[in-house]
This record gives sequence, structure tokens and C-alpha cells, in this order.
Amino acid sequence: MKTYANWKGDMDEYLQVGDEVDEEMADHFLNVMPPACWRSDIIQIGEPYSHVGGRATYATLRKDSGRWYYAGHCFRGEVTQAAGA
Repeated sequence: MKTYANWKGDMDEYLQVGDEVDEEMADHFLNVMPPACWRSDIIQIGEPYSHVGGRATYATLRKDSGRWYYAGHCFRGEVTQAAGA
């Protein structure tokens, strides 16, 4: 499990798609700025990471069986990393 407390440096170097993250990391995604998407099963950081095909991608966490996982850089409301992100 990747923890917020152990995170140093660039998020993209620390987190890989599929990594389980702790609640503190989920809280960071939720509170760093107003989220782009926030539902019971998804949190996306409010600032776009990049644009693919003219659509913004966002750093995304998805919840499965009560645990949070890093999903990569996904389109708003989605939990599959965008091709080319």
C-alpha cells in the first residue's frame, strides 16, 4: 500500500496504476483543491494533468471493496487511464 506519509517528490513517480493507497492519500486528492469529480467510488484532483484529444485528464483514485486504488490520468468521471495520458 502506498501511503501519503511516504510520498516524496513527483506523484507520477510514486504512484503506478493499480497501487492501493491509504485514506490519507484519498483525503489529499479530495482536499488539495475542489475535485473535478467526487463520488463514493471516484475522486479526481480538480486541476487537469494533461489533454488527450482535446479532453482534460485528471489524476484519479477509484474505490473497490472499500479500498482506494490509483487509476492514473483519466477523463472526468472515468476510471480507466486515457490512452496517451
